[in-house]
Amino acid sequence: MSTTHRVAGFGVTLLAASAAMVLGVSPAAAATIVADDVVVTNTETVQAYLDPTGQLDVARIYDQIAMQGNGTVDLRNPVETEGLRNLDSFGGFEVVDGEIVGTYEVDGDLRLRAVSDFPQELPLEVAVTYALDGEQVEPEDVVGETGTLEVQYTVRNVTGQPQDITYDDGTGTMVTATEDVVIPMVGSLTTVLPPAFTDVTSNEANMAGDGRGGTKMSFTMTLFGPIGAPEATFGYRANISDGVIPPASISALPVSPLDSPSFKGGSAAYQSGAVTGATLTAGATTIDDNLLKLRDGAGELLAGLIKLKDGAGQLNAGLTGTAAPGAAKLADGTDQAAAGAAELSSGLGQLDDGANQLADGAGQVADGAGTAATGADTLAGGSAQVADGLDQAGAQAPALIAGLDQVAAGLAQVDAGLETLSETLTDPDTTQGVGLLQAGIKKLIAGIGTTGDATTLLGGVEKIRAGLAAATATGGSIDQLKGGVDGAAAGAETIAAGLEKALLGVNGVRDGNTAALAPGGSIEQVGNAIRDIADVPSCAADPLCVGTVNGTATNIESQLRTSATTSEQVLTAVSTGLSNTDPDNPGAIQGLLKIAAGLSGQVSPGIAALKASLIEAATGLARIECGLSNASLPGVCDPDTPGLLEGLQLVDEGVATLVGGVVAAVGDDNDTSADKTLRGGIHSLQAGVDELSAGGQALILGLDKLSVGATLVAEGNADLATGLDTLADGAGQVSSGADQLADGTGTASAGSAKLADGTQLLAVGANQLADGLLTAADGSSQLAVGLGTAAEAAPALPEGAQRLSDEGTSKLIDAGKATAADYGVKYALIEAGAERAQTEAMIYGAPADATGKAAYSIEIAGVDSTSGNNLQRGLVAAALFGLAAGGAFLLRRQTA
Repeated sequence: MSTTHRVAGFGVTLLAASAAMVLGVSPAAAATIVADDVVVTNTETVQAYLDPTGQLDVARIYDQIAMQGNGTVDLRNPVETEGLRNLDSFGGFEVVDGEIVGTYEVDGDLRLRAVSDFPQELPLEVAVTYALDGEQVEPEDVVGETGTLEVQYTVRNVTGQPQDITYDDGTGTMVTATEDVVIPMVGSLTTVLPPAFTDVTSNEANMAGDGRGGTKMSFTMTLFGPIGAPEATFGYRANISDGVIPPASISALPVSPLDSPSFKGGSAAYQSGAVTGATLTAGATTIDDNLLKLRDGAGELLAGLIKLKDGAGQLNAGLTGTAAPGAAKLADGTDQAAAGAAELSSGLGQLDDGANQLADGAGQVADGAGTAATGADTLAGGSAQVADGLDQAGAQAPALIAGLDQVAAGLAQVDAGLETLSETLTDPDTTQGVGLLQAGIKKLIAGIGTTGDATTLLGGVEKIRAGLAAATATGGSIDQLKGGVDGAAAGAETIAAGLEKALLGVNGVRDGNTAALAPGGSIEQVGNAIRDIADVPSCAADPLCVGTVNGTATNIESQLRTSATTSEQVLTAVSTGLSNTDPDNPGAIQGLLKIAAGLSGQVSPGIAALKASLIEAATGLARIECGLSNASLPGVCDPDTPGLLEGLQLVDEGVATLVGGVVAAVGDDNDTSADKTLRGGIHSLQAGVDELSAGGQALILGLDKLSVGATLVAEGNADLATGLDTLADGAGQVSSGADQLADGTGTASAGSAKLADGTQLLAVGANQLADGLLTAADGSSQLAVGLGTAAEAAPALPEGAQRLSDEGTSKLIDAGKATAADYGVKYALIEAGAERAQTEAMIYGAPADATGKAAYSIEIAGVDSTSGNNLQRGLVAAALFGLAAGGAFLLRRQTA
């Protein structure tokens, strides 16, 4: 089980224990304050942490005020001011003379919660001892050991104070004595022994399995006399391996024995005992007086004995004819009742076992549903991130298409520049600038690469397309779909890397053009070479060497510079389209990186709509591949439609031809890739960019569908998480109800066992009655004879009456006095304790006339190999207000 669910489970257990004690032992509630129809209740809960031996580590007190109704409340609540903190907000409280004061408007429910340090002494002292194989050891000495472990807990109520009490000595005289009176406390200590603890025994504990192989133990304590005792000692014995000291929890409440349903009967019994002792004394005194009268009336008894003899004869007839047969029938009936009571006890025991199993099973269902709800929340969050990533990818895709448009515009400018270059560039000395351009084109070709090289643009596109195809193939799984999406992310990053390589080439070419345009650059060198051609007539007329192209006079150097300037502008536009950090107009590389970031690590359920969108995306990527190279997907790409790679290769060939002096290889307006010219290659590039743009549009549609599908999945997972939370809550309620059923069936089983024992005794008594009546019948006949003898012995009656007075009734009087005094003292102690419970149960006190209740929760730390004893402090804090509030609520219902 996870730590979160251990916390929840611990809080429910603590609350259930508290509620059980409140139901069993809580006193009548104090008066409830009502201000404008507002009911105010106050609960104080002390939370203390002890080390494994019972020594106090730290203690805090949690105070809660609950106001219900409608109206205005002027509140004054006594609190501990040391370390006082508001648990509901960062603000503090207004405190005057040790009381939280304030005026509150209540409309429904309003709660105030505070926590303070607890500097007072605890009402309970705890001592824990440990023995391993019969030798007393320190707790840490048990860790990792194997042997027989004996643990003994001693819990002592230390609230005792000397107090004068009064009681009847049995003669009507009230006597005063000084006795030690404690605040009556009841509670329970619970611990769970791990599965490694075997052969567990205890003379005091209730034991049951915890449903996980461990042993759950509960010790009940009545820490006041005379019903219980201020000190309770209990423990267990177990065989251990790889030993640890498990933690233990104590829950305790003050209780009024005169008001609690669980103790009212015992208290009344002591009161009855005192009354019975006084009655016995009075009766014995009366008997003694009558014995003396009997002595004086012995003469009259003789006549009575004669009459009694006649009555004895009639008694004999009645016993023999009626009473004895009836008693025999009564004995038979009680035997049958005893058998039925035994069967009832057995059945209730089985019902108790089933209720405990139901509680354990419901707890496991609640734990499983909670874990599933957590997983569904996580899955919903992941699906929402996928939807966000796809939205981001969809938002960046238009930027990629815009970049392609810029590339297309740039290619058009390149085509125009090549046209100008083919008309003007005739001198082989321009190889410096053209060489730089050729090197840049080679970098572009290398960046595009092949489908087998995943580090290139074409390889990245192929990786995306192949990943999507594998994810959408028949028989593909969610894991395959995830791999495809991750592949798409990696492919997008690869495309970005390829475009970065292409960017290097473009920037290199642009740098070459910049160098050519600079003073003294290649264009200046070309101009100087033209000027040096003195034997060219057209150069004599103009220092800039005006030549003739297609019959038109042309300034060759100016045209070269214009062509280079145009190329620089085109290359700058291409560079910006590939990489632009402006968030309002991102470049292709930034767009692809955002797509990769949106897709990276996200998994979307393989639903039909998502699969269809991915198929469309794969188709679009195939078009992109064909646009990059018509040889990338044999059988898919049109071999007659060259891609960007083929176009660049043609450009490379054209540049090489230009370097070699074949300016004509640049081509003209009508050239295509079939003409093997640069302009034909550019035209093919333009066609490839158009294909890329079309594929990008399909990619946008596919991303939109992916986003819609991921959003639907996120919403479905959120609904699933909500349903699982509801299931966990319901299972928790079933578990709580089953625990209550188990408690009830346990009580019923114990009661039925007592009933069985009682009916057995009744059967024995009935049989004895039958036998006795038969004996009485025989004796009644003897009585008649004996009465005749008694009449003869009647003169000895006065002497016997005197002896009975001296030796019998006077001693009976003394015994009655002793009984009345003993029970009188005990009942007076109960009354004094009940008074302290009524007046001192609250630690700091409740608001005037409000319902108040106090509780104590004590955690005894365990020891294991990690010595992680402090973790439980955080686990219990969440349950404290549930304990106190639950106790007060049940108290109000019980006393309503």
